[in-house]
Amino acid sequence: MSNKEMLKGFAVEFAAAGFVAIPFDFRGHGQSTGDHTRGSLTNDIDAIISYLNTRSDIDTSNLAYFGFSMGGLGQEVVNESTDFKCFIGAGTWLNSTVRKGDSTNPLNILMILGRYDELITPNDLKEVLSNYTGITDVYVNKLYGSFESGNATKIYLDDLTNHVLGNWDPDFIMEAREFLASTFPDVRPVDENYVVNTRLLILSLQLFGGFGFFVLIVDPLSKLVLKPKKIEDVFKLELGIDDSITLLGLKTFGFSVALGILGILIFVPIMLILFLSVAGFVSTLLFGQAFGILVLLWRMGKKGKIRLRDSIKEPFKTSRDDIIRQFLLGGILSVILFLIIYLSGGLNYMGMIPGITKIPWVLVFFLINFIIFIIYGILFHGVIQNKFDEGFKPLVKASTMIFLLQFLFWFTYLFIISLAMGSFFYFGSFLPLAIPMFLLISFLSTLIYKKSGNVIAGALVNTLFFTLLICTTSPYQSGLSFLMSFFF
Repeated sequence: MSNKEMLKGFAVEFAAAGFVAIPFDFRGHGQSTGDHTRGSLTNDIDAIISYLNTRSDIDTSNLAYFGFSMGGLGQEVVNESTDFKCFIGAGTWLNSTVRKGDSTNPLNILMILGRYDELITPNDLKEVLSNYTGITDVYVNKLYGSFESGNATKIYLDDLTNHVLGNWDPDFIMEAREFLASTFPDVRPVDENYVVNTRLLILSLQLFGGFGFFVLIVDPLSKLVLKPKKIEDVFKLELGIDDSITLLGLKTFGFSVALGILGILIFVPIMLILFLSVAGFVSTLLFGQAFGILVLLWRMGKKGKIRLRDSIKEPFKTSRDDIIRQFLLGGILSVILFLIIYLSGGLNYMGMIPGITKIPWVLVFFLINFIIFIIYGILFHGVIQNKFDEGFKPLVKASTMIFLLQFLFWFTYLFIISLAMGSFFYFGSFLPLAIPMFLLISFLSTLIYKKSGNVIAGALVNTLFFTLLICTTSPYQSGLSFLMSFFF
């Protein structure tokens, strides 16, 4: 289920069309407290309606409901109240018992779907709408009934989108606005132009400027906070191996994929007791790769008679003052990066502030993910990055290689999970988000390591924004309940 920031594009577009739009987080999602319990989710919608009834400036006899994915359960409330004149469902199902609208009690229905949606097919919706309209052959992108008769019905199919990307798809947003405006033709728009593409342009400028600023301040902040580096102060893991960059990359990928399943099985008992299901799933996969990396470090260390324990301790084998300075640098950069991401994408597209009840679990995941990113850093930067020459191009090559090692691991395991489940939902949901996430993680950690001479600051930077992101988007659901959803 999406949080309110993910669907903010729809809310802003509806507001521009002249409507009062109220995006909210269902219980257990985003910033809302409570348990992720389906039977009580409709109570949240009732609470919104109760609030609207206290507003004299809002006509509560003319309501519309937009629901994305599991948010489509709101049609249960729509079905019971004739105050709702419009239901728009995106990436969701339609109940066969939905009430039929007429000129007295209108209910116009728009179902929006991406052609590559992993959960619902056009035929699923066609079957329900065929029974609903009484028309044998229902086609997508065709209006049935009419707005004047109060029974307009349509399936809008987008040719390029899957389930998760529908949260931000401009065509989804514009189609929803047009249908809503047609349902309530007397509402005067605040802005006659679509705002979705303008928002995307603003986001691009914010991220481009924000990340550019971040890259520029890493070097001066490193010089300000850290002591001048000597060659011997730079963390570099010497394992006594002469493997080429290509061979190291192949070994890393091979060990990660082959042994990742063992790491996942080791971490599963921990995931079961954690109460942020999606965050637990993500951290489990991360640890799977980290476990493969640990075994690889152990194997490589055997040649030089270097114990794995010593390899892990290597980033911290410096003075106490230097370690404190590394953490201080990481803390400052973490806050700056968080503000850049939150004020642009986080506030308007994803959500990065978890609910109060999630905070204790956020701290647990922060510690877990920090350890994982330290393990990544020991191999990726302490070994692999040091194989590259100095300069900007080698830095880009190193970060690209690190990105590919992380991305290909996720691609492989999500693909295996999807085959085992018989559904590509998790593959399609996580992979599009993993691409920008791992690009950012790999480039920032590579840059910060180059400037700080250690992996601590970079691990801290990546851990903060990454943990807040996965914890905010994760429903408040036990790991056991989440794991059972794979099989039942």
